[in-house]
Amino acid sequence: MSQLNKLLGLVQARMSLAVTRFDGSRPIGEMDMDWNEANECMRIGSEGEQSRWEAWVKEEMIAVKRAPIIGTDAHEGIEPSAGYEEAPIEGVSLAIEWVHRGTSGPSSVGVRFAFGAWSNRHYVLVPGAVYDGNRFEAQALSYAPCWSRLAERGPHTPAFITDIPRLNPSEGPSAIHLLTGDASTPALGWHDPARKLGFLVLTDQRTEWGETSIHIEESDDRERCVSEFRAPGGRPLRKYEMCTTEAPSSDSGASFVDGSIVRMRVNVFAFPCENVTGLFRAFAEARMSLTGPPTLVPGLPFSAAWDIQQSKYNAMNWRETYGYYAVGTVDQKHQDWQIGWVGGGMSSLALLADGDDLSAERAARTVDFMLSGQTEAGFFPGVFYNGRWYGDEFNDDPARDCPEQWHIVRKSADALYFLLKHAAIIERRGIPDQVPASWRAGIRRLADGFLALWERYGQFGQWIRADTGEMLVGGSAGGAMAIGGLALAAQWLDDDRYRRAAQAAGDYYYAHFTAKGVTTGGPGEILQCPDSESAFALLESFVVLYETTGEPRWLAKAEEAALQAISWCVSYDFAFPPDSTFGRLGMRTAGSVIANAQNKHSAPGICTLSGDALFKLFRATGKTLYLAQLRDTAHNLTQYLSRADRPVRGWDGVEMPPGYMSERVNMSDWEGQELVGEALPLSCWCEASLMLAHAEVPGVYVQPDTRFVWSADHVDCELAESERETVLRLHNQTAFQAVVKLLAESGRDAATPLGAFAADDWARIAIGAGETREVPLTGGMPAAGATFVAGAANPVGRGDADDR
Repeated sequence: MSQLNKLLGLVQARMSLAVTRFDGSRPIGEMDMDWNEANECMRIGSEGEQSRWEAWVKEEMIAVKRAPIIGTDAHEGIEPSAGYEEAPIEGVSLAIEWVHRGTSGPSSVGVRFAFGAWSNRHYVLVPGAVYDGNRFEAQALSYAPCWSRLAERGPHTPAFITDIPRLNPSEGPSAIHLLTGDASTPALGWHDPARKLGFLVLTDQRTEWGETSIHIEESDDRERCVSEFRAPGGRPLRKYEMCTTEAPSSDSGASFVDGSIVRMRVNVFAFPCENVTGLFRAFAEARMSLTGPPTLVPGLPFSAAWDIQQSKYNAMNWRETYGYYAVGTVDQKHQDWQIGWVGGGMSSLALLADGDDLSAERAARTVDFMLSGQTEAGFFPGVFYNGRWYGDEFNDDPARDCPEQWHIVRKSADALYFLLKHAAIIERRGIPDQVPASWRAGIRRLADGFLALWERYGQFGQWIRADTGEMLVGGSAGGAMAIGGLALAAQWLDDDRYRRAAQAAGDYYYAHFTAKGVTTGGPGEILQCPDSESAFALLESFVVLYETTGEPRWLAKAEEAALQAISWCVSYDFAFPPDSTFGRLGMRTAGSVIANAQNKHSAPGICTLSGDALFKLFRATGKTLYLAQLRDTAHNLTQYLSRADRPVRGWDGVEMPPGYMSERVNMSDWEGQELVGEALPLSCWCEASLMLAHAEVPGVYVQPDTRFVWSADHVDCELAESERETVLRLHNQTAFQAVVKLLAESGRDAATPLGAFAADDWARIAIGAGETREVPLTGGMPAAGATFVAGAANPVGRGDADDR
């Protein structure tokens, strides 16, 4: 028996090779043949038409190993996550070749899997697109969907999603049809909780005939399921566009002639799987098994990007009249000020940390402005525009109730976390009593607001009234960042009430979201569609709980959250249309992060975080999986920055000014095929993500004693021996000077948590364009006399860039 048959037998599946004929986007005929019968002919066509396919399948066993662990004694006393030390998952790599004889109308070929032991309890995953089958009740609402248009209210509001591709939670037809560009990795998988089995299959994004499609279809009784990868992609009749699955599909297969060849690659894995985490772990390990790790290309160093961004923020984002850094540059309500989420009070953290004196002074004024709008309940109005505070909801019905008070709780949760980081920077610089009393009072009032929410409702909800703290819409993981905020508040304010609430909330959100494999509620305009933002917020919060309590259980939860967050990250470089903006610029998508299951674009970074939680998780576990993801995301961020020598053109045909970054990394045709590879011409939140990455993520990390070295910045690095001492050799291939943040430590030191804003203490190495430098290392740190710029002690700013 072949290895493939063994895997299929384990999950009671049949694999076949299929052909589908189309009339436009309507399937008009199909045939499949068991893969064991390959090399025989499949015939399909109308009477008198000569059309047949010959297929060959090459099978090869593969095994995907877990991410390696470095060091020997750095992590003494830390318990590994349950099950992480399992043996590598085994699978089969298939190379399939179809050869067409005769001529045919529009057709597609496919690899099909039929599952007989099925139920609606199977957890179905298409990474970046489908989580637990997206089995929620759906509401047909146009963009921007908002809860104030729905009758359902209160702490126990049922979970609703918009009309996105989903399996049916009720009776009737149940199917999902996607293109591979809708997913972070062209893959689908499932977990069967009854038999404790997992299944995973991956393919390439496209063949020479175009993009491939992904299909999942359940029988009406939910006792059978068929999944298929189809090339070229063919979504029958309809496709997804913004908030609707009813847009007409333009897919139609291809017309083949005699000798036409279609080549597909498929990797298949079937394995024992105790829980949903086991499926995410298998996916994290196997997601690059076809493509290999992405190739990183030297481009714009972090420090060069920072110089462009700081200049742009002071020239275009600063609002002198009221004293704050706006989240955008256009004279629009939602481009002016929004707290948290899209960058308000987040970009100011980076500017306080790494900016010159002017930027740091303005960052402090931004915090003052934030706190000026705080309500008695401790929360914030979500929006400010032209001298007036507004609520967050999007409904424009003049009869709606409390329009100014609807508040996305995630925004105030972000504010609590980031306000405490602002305070941490000032305190780390060693100047006593420099945190203003108004900041301290505002932070305590906000922490008390979240404490009251927790004590009253046992959750933080998704929407609240900012003035009273009343929960308008409950459920979701939208308030997950409040866990990390309360944990930091407990430490900073020395108040154990916040710590107890943070730990209780951490347990609640883990059980209700992470353990179930679905996180929702991060963005404010998607109802409760699955999303990446809440997944990363849970990761961040669990890491903070681990660092502030020292309890290993939070580390295990953080690892589970990280595996889910990684599933939203694009694992390969999408092939954009050559004549698109991204195609012409050679944009690489690996490391970008798909926003959510409704807004089906990837984005340059994590909304709105640096990703340093992945770095902290690596230090605590030694598992390089987390560093690899951080490297891919952080390194590729700078390519999306429009600059004078390499402008990025918006889809309006106008080149965006230097410092602009668009949130759109459109691999999906959810906004139309013509916008794949095109950029939304706005200044967006991802600019703050890049600024935070520069501020919080080391450009180079090294453990001399374990011989481990890693770079996220645009420099090459290696350890070498010179005159009987260890040196770090850095080479800058780019055309820009780089000032690289360096963290060097021993493997044992890596077990010590970094805490909030440790980056302030890291060395800074200046390397000219094309230059190679050697930094002597003694005891795990740059030796005395090494050429570097140390972290400044100035609590206001670092001085002008030339001072570096």
